[in-house]
Amino acid sequence: MMFKYSVTQWIFGHEDMEVSLQRLKKFGYDGVELAGEPKKLDIAAIQKLMDKYGMGCTSICGIYNAERDLSSPTPEIRLNAVQYVKNCVDMAVTVGASVVIVVPTPVGKSGPDSNREEEWSLAVGSLKEAGAYADAKGISLAIEALNRFETYLVNNLDTAKKLVEEVNVNCVGIMADLFHMNIEERNHMTSLRNIAPYLLHVHIADNTREAAGLGQTNFVTVMRTLIEIGYTGAITMEFMPRVSNPYLSAETNESGSVYDQYTRQSIEHIKGIMQCLEGNHGHH
Repeated sequence: MMFKYSVTQWIFGHEDMEVSLQRLKKFGYDGVELAGEPKKLDIAAIQKLMDKYGMGCTSICGIYNAERDLSSPTPEIRLNAVQYVKNCVDMAVTVGASVVIVVPTPVGKSGPDSNREEEWSLAVGSLKEAGAYADAKGISLAIEALNRFETYLVNNLDTAKKLVEEVNVNCVGIMADLFHMNIEERNHMTSLRNIAPYLLHVHIADNTREAAGLGQTNFVTVMRTLIEIGYTGAITMEFMPRVSNPYLSAETNESGSVYDQYTRQSIEHIKGIMQCLEGNHGHH
């Protein structure tokens, strides 16, 4: 198979990391995406477990709350956010991940504290600084567009592209998240083609935010487009039960059975599609 598959671990809530990794191993994943909490996680212990289960770390999923706002007009908050991204970059270096996911405005911020223009240019400045740091360490930053109900400023891939072009740092690119795209993009194929040169990372969930294949998203089109644009990054599953607040969803202890079901469903659906597509294409 041409893609590496992982699951973002934060969706399993406070589950023991070993239980999560055992599950990923069982269903044929290559790695895990770790939550960007360098101060809270026992990195050395996690590395031991990843070795034990033969799991790589594909990426670091930055967690952006009000104290980590790269666009904030309050200098302390903004500098704290930049430092947070740098800490995630250091963590990525330690665990061998190549990508850190970055959201320019925090989850729950529905409009600017000052005004859009100012916050846009502050976000650009923050990303230039964090980007220069990441570039020096050989780590990429992937800007994630979140839908309009979760945050503001960057809601779709075209806006993410404009931001990346303005930041203009080699290692700063874009992440495509199918759940957010299902709300904000008119056409998956066109949107992905539009950002193709900048695409660093992909999150997969269906339109309901559940596992791929349970909803309305046509993942055949999505995967075919990723192959055609030459995407070589990871395919990371980010599914969750249907709730309004994703961060609270991670707090609830869903029964392991839902996690098992979704973890398996996601990879079987996508790998099944990939086998068909590779069959059609022949081997290059």
